[in-house]
Amino acid sequence: MNPMSDFGALRYRNRFTSTDKLRRWAWELVWLLAFRPTPRWALHGWRRFLLRSFGARVGTGCRIAPSCRIWAPWNLSMGDYTALGDGVDCYSMDRITLGSKVAVSQRSFLCAGSHDIRSLSRPLITGPITIEDHVWIAAESFVHPNVVIREGAVIGARSVVIKEMPAWSVCAGHPCRKIRDRVVKERHHV
Repeated sequence: MNPMSDFGALRYRNRFTSTDKLRRWAWELVWLLAFRPTPRWALHGWRRFLLRSFGARVGTGCRIAPSCRIWAPWNLSMGDYTALGDGVDCYSMDRITLGSKVAVSQRSFLCAGSHDIRSLSRPLITGPITIEDHVWIAAESFVHPNVVIREGAVIGARSVVIKEMPAWSVCAGHPCRKIRDRVVKERHHV
C-alpha cells in the first residue's frame, strides 16, 4: 500500500490533554455567555476581570472589544492601555505578548499556531508572538507565529507579517516590509 494513501496512519493526533480541553470549553462558555454579550462601549473592567480569571495578564486601562476572540487567555499578556478592536482573533496556542499602548485594529489575526506541512499528518506547531510598546496593527492584518514587532512600528492594513518588523517604522504589504521610518512629532498631547 502507498504510505501516502494510508489515511488512518496519517490521522491528526490532538496533543492537548483532557485538562486543556476542559479549560478551553469553560472559557468558550464564559466568552459566549458573559464576555461576548456585553456592550462595546461599557464593561471594559468586566471583560478584563474575566480574562484575568482565566490566567491572562491584562494591564491598566486595556480595552478589549466584546467581539474579540481569545483562544486561550492564559497565553495572553497585555501591557497598560492596550486595545484589541472588534473582531480581533488572538489564536493564542502559544504566548501572545502585547506591550503598552498597543492598538490591534478590527479583524486582525494574531496567529500563534499552525501545522507542519513537512508531514502528511500535519502536526500542530506553535510559536510566540511579541508586539512591543506603541505598535499599531491596522485592520485585517495577519501576524504569523514566531514574529516580533518592535517598538513603535505601524503595520499597514491587510498586511501579512511573517518576520520581525523594525522599531519606529511604517511597514505594509504581503509579505509585510518596511516602507519608511515612523517619525513622531510629539510624544503626547496634554
